[in-house]
Amino acid sequence: MPPPNPDRVKISKAVTHPGDFLSVVREPNSERLWLGHADAKIYSIDFAREKPAATAVFEGHESYVSGLGLVENTLVSAGWDRKLVWWDLRDRRVVRTVEAHDRWVRRLAVSRTGTMIATVSDDMTCKVWDAKSGRLIRTLTGFDDRVPRYDNPNKIFSCAISPDGRHVAAADDAARVLVWEAESGREAARFEAPSYLGISQGGYLSASRICRMAFSPDGKSLALAGKERAGELFVISGPGLVQIFDWQTGQKAYEQKASGQFESIYWHPQSAWILVAPFANGPLCFLDPARPRVIKETPATIPTYDLAVNEAADAFYTVGSGKALKWEFSA
Repeated sequence: MPPPNPDRVKISKAVTHPGDFLSVVREPNSERLWLGHADAKIYSIDFAREKPAATAVFEGHESYVSGLGLVENTLVSAGWDRKLVWWDLRDRRVVRTVEAHDRWVRRLAVSRTGTMIATVSDDMTCKVWDAKSGRLIRTLTGFDDRVPRYDNPNKIFSCAISPDGRHVAAADDAARVLVWEAESGREAARFEAPSYLGISQGGYLSASRICRMAFSPDGKSLALAGKERAGELFVISGPGLVQIFDWQTGQKAYEQKASGQFESIYWHPQSAWILVAPFANGPLCFLDPARPRVIKETPATIPTYDLAVNEAADAFYTVGSGKALKWEFSA
């Protein structure tokens, strides 16, 4: 079956809810979403219903719920309260709570096999966890606590696990990307993506950064999504930037710009397109991973923090400020 045509994408359903949905994960073979919110709660939306609505199901975090992942019948959440929480979806109860990091947890990634979780934090570590037991497997380091040359506090905003589960990647505010071997913890590669490092004339970091990353389906390339470097301090709107690197050599193979700061990224399993969603003032973009070009732009309608895609990649969901949206490709 040919991949869905981006020219035919449209919003089919929308759920409005006050505040910001910051993270999302979809239950396999269903239209049920779990959404982390800025109010520290976890919500559920079943888009299979005629009139879907957001219902608060879990409360246990003390701050933003910044990441979500599914491990069989267990939901794993990460928060700015430094915690990881495992929730039993059948019994609607807490399985375990782990004091995961010393500072805010920014992102969470789950391996395709559902056996491993990676988290990144402002404590400048990437940690690898046993997804089922919650045991800390290892702590991955290598980033500086402060941005070199500018002496600003450093942060890690993104992480990803390769499709085969053998490598874990993360990127910091200094626009440095590190890749480790998941099993040994050995650093496998490091390279820089300086186009994402935005410094004002006064030497302060701007809002430019690597916000998200995704491995290619074959695991050989790493796509970075975020905002291109800017000269003004804390400029939110501006050129969105996607770059693709051969992560083993650090060679840049691809660059594409578009409107808005890209906050989410999804690489189609057949490499038919890369989907990126903007945080502010920009459209959803379908990019051609084979050569730099925009296949399709369509209004995102909301500042988007995260997205989820179904198994066939013929429907996806975006979540953000005040709404959760279901998108489909018309016949």
